Amino acid sequence: MPTLGNWNDTIQFHVDDAKFKKPSSTDEVQRIVRQAHASNAKVKAIGAIHSVTPCFVGSDIIISSEKMNRIVSVDKDNLTATVQPGVSLNQLCGHLEPLGYQPPVILEYGNFLFGAISGTHANDTSVSDNAQISSFVVGVKLVTGHGELLEISEKRNAQYLPAIRSHFGLFGVVCEVTVRIWPTRSLLFTYETQNLYHFLGDFDNQMTQVRASSDQVFALIFQSVDTILLQHREFQDVKKCPPHPLTNSLESKAINLYTSLVLPAAQALSGLHLSLEHTEALSNFLLKGPLDALRGSEFIIDPNDRGILWDANDPDFEFHDWAFPEKNWPSMVRAYRQLLERFRVEHDFLITLPTIVYCMNKDESSLLSRSKNSNMMILDPEHHDPRDPKWKQFRKAFGELAIQHGGIPHLNKTVDNAVVWYDKPCDQEALEEFLGLRKQFDPNDMFLNDFFKQVFAGRL
Repeated sequence: MPTLGNWNDTIQFHVDDAKFKKPSSTDEVQRIVRQAHASNAKVKAIGAIHSVTPCFVGSDIIISSEKMNRIVSVDKDNLTATVQPGVSLNQLCGHLEPLGYQPPVILEYGNFLFGAISGTHANDTSVSDNAQISSFVVGVKLVTGHGELLEISEKRNAQYLPAIRSHFGLFGVVCEVTVRIWPTRSLLFTYETQNLYHFLGDFDNQMTQVRASSDQVFALIFQSVDTILLQHREFQDVKKCPPHPLTNSLESKAINLYTSLVLPAAQALSGLHLSLEHTEALSNFLLKGPLDALRGSEFIIDPNDRGILWDANDPDFEFHDWAFPEKNWPSMVRAYRQLLERFRVEHDFLITLPTIVYCMNKDESSLLSRSKNSNMMILDPEHHDPRDPKWKQFRKAFGELAIQHGGIPHLNKTVDNAVVWYDKPCDQEALEEFLGLRKQFDPNDMFLNDFFKQVFAGRL
């Protein structure tokens, strides 16, 4: 009986051997779904299971896409790539790179599978374009609850495309995805550091400058030293600014702030069992090296080389991702900093990992887009030990604070609050349309698991 678990093993469930399906073709998927329909069975399709919420947990038949991992075609005239659901982001990047193309959104981790990320909140950061990868999905073929194969694209059944970009596995089993691609452009990375409170006090001007000078900006808040590290990214003509083999490799593979520098330091600190005062002092000392090394540095890379592959034993930390209207973000960060100080004093609790920041432009491409109505900025605390009871207590307090500042949790990355709060700040008209279409595609609730029953409780 296989045991399936998410990327940091905080969630596990068992599935009978006979019910764990690994189809290699769309025809096989149709047969599985038709048999499930005839026996009134539940079906859950899974991908790389990167989530830290139980959104992937099934109670009956589980369909893995691992054998449906073929790149179907690359259409250079229409600038699209068509892939099976088990194709990873890293795999597509590797295929496109020698052809001179790239996906429009490339996440930090390359293990994500297109069957999943074609219809979830998976995002990078951007101040010049959409940041969510599903926004660039232009076609999907899926098997519906009756075992029928349905094509949804810009040319066929286009009215369903915004909903399918938010499918979350609730509309059927995805068997093929067509996504936009771009001619490859080099990506210039530059870094700067600022005092956190100076950045917040000058926030509007800072964001104006960022949008004028960058295509993307990613940030890390080193809260223990009140410093924000800004990673500016600017697209360059690949012929004029080709990536240097050494710096391309360093930035995209070896010098990764989490896997090579910050995360190991945080894990080492936790194993030393030092007092809070000594842990904080040593943490600040260890952070100085990476910050000094990155400040003022510059790299030119091929974006296709960004996606890092994690090993099954790599991930230990946990996310807690919330998106905020850009205008609310500075006040939320100040409140977050106060919360951290309160937990340090009252609970002897310290977060040694930096807090992640992404920018998301207003994006109406998908029905459940978290930036559907405004520009959003993400604040994503991470902790090296997801089982730490103090982290769980902090996580709860952070969620309560986020709600007060108009935050929207991430269905794959925000434990607890994704269930109890997600549907409240959503665009309500879009949510009702989504749920109506979901019921139309899956009238018998074959694809509806317990997690999403809780998320949409009272609305189904």
